[in-house]
Amino acid sequence: MITLCLFGVAQNSVRYDVEPAIETIQNDFTRTWNKLGEVDGYRIQIVAVTGANSKSTAENERAAFLNHFPEIPAYLSYMEPYFRIRVGNFYTRLDAYRTLQDILYIYPNAYIVPDKIKYLD
Repeated sequence: MITLCLFGVAQNSVRYDVEPAIETIQNDFTRTWNKLGEVDGYRIQIVAVTGANSKSTAENERAAFLNHFPEIPAYLSYMEPYFRIRVGNFYTRLDAYRTLQDILYIYPNAYIVPDKIKYLD
């Protein structure tokens, strides 16, 4: 008769040793980008309105967008003569394109535009 015993060892935590210099570089990198605040990137423009009551129309469109897509930030800006709603903070055009595919069924005229975006760690 053969008896088989299996012993399981559970690890409760994993410890990583990181060189202090690497941590310093990472902290410096994050601090520098946070000072910069904005970088070149992409957003998706969903609305551009002009004329009477255009600001309130744009604000209503922004609120409607946030109801449909609460996880995507939406920004209202003014560049004469248009109030514009641009959404997202995308580092690459490909990232913006993926989100655009989700947005197009509600905003069929939406398109990707280069823009300054907020740096996110």
